[in-house]
Amino acid sequence: MKKNIILTGSLAYDYIFDIPDSFSKYIQPDKIHKINISIVTDTHKKSFGGTAGNQAFHLARFGLNPTIITTVGNDFFDYKIFLKKNGVNTNSIEIIKNLPTAAGFVMTDVKDNQIWMFATGAMKEARRLSLKSIYASSGVEKLKLNSSRQARTITNSFVLISPTDLNAMINIVKESINLNVDFAFDPAFFIPHLPEKTLLEGVKNSIIIFGNDYEIAFIEKRLKKKITDIVSNRQVVIKTLGDQGSEIYYNGKWIKVGIYKTKTIDPTGAGDAYRAGFLYGFLNNQPLKTCGWMGAVTASFAVEVKGTMNLKFTKKEFLKRLRKLT
Repeated sequence: MKKNIILTGSLAYDYIFDIPDSFSKYIQPDKIHKINISIVTDTHKKSFGGTAGNQAFHLARFGLNPTIITTVGNDFFDYKIFLKKNGVNTNSIEIIKNLPTAAGFVMTDVKDNQIWMFATGAMKEARRLSLKSIYASSGVEKLKLNSSRQARTITNSFVLISPTDLNAMINIVKESINLNVDFAFDPAFFIPHLPEKTLLEGVKNSIIIFGNDYEIAFIEKRLKKKITDIVSNRQVVIKTLGDQGSEIYYNGKWIKVGIYKTKTIDPTGAGDAYRAGFLYGFLNNQPLKTCGWMGAVTASFAVEVKGTMNLKFTKKEFLKRLRKLT
């Protein structure tokens, strides 16, 4: 059965700045209490971005049916055309006419360290949307709900909950649980801001928890428990480790997954690419280690180009890299 993939994260315009030095050159440790820094760079690039946009783009390339549910601004026209052209369902994206689309500003230094600033714009209105709204507007088949939480995997829909408006994220977690829908939970930079109850419910009720090593540690700090002591044996925890690969926890064991080594031009969006590749494998019943490799291969194509949606690869090229890892 083909899954309907629903993404509740952000859509944004990304402004990417490459810094010709290391951030450490600009920071004086003894002046950290009072930072006043100016950094000059020769170029910058504007591109389509946001967690939901990046992930949906990759999932559509894999032949899945991604639907984005969020709010955008009055400058979204060209981005919408791009998404539709690339197979993403945009019917549940609501345009807020008096606000601009969210924008992300990222500086990347020569060591691939990044500093982000994010302006929410129209995304703050996403709190008024709900999963139920997709029934009428998106063209997605009505969610098939189960009578038992033990049989959740037979539903025909899967929700990927990523950072968006804070209140929207809180609502989507609650709604996904109430509707008995399978979901992956990727709280990312909202870990310090989500109510502890919502964070715990997201971790305990999701099928998959995504995070980098810092984020997983932050979740554990907030919940005062190791994540492996919170999740059940049927849940999957993904911990990404940058150029050290990733680790996958399932049924009491950690599985180590390496990266596909390639030249990194721009690391922006690598995490979203990994998530999309992993989910594609997961929803096609691949072994978890294979899912991790699929995420790593997708990320390898993403880092080879500037911008999060400028990559192009064929099925043959994807499988060639995958075979090298397996």
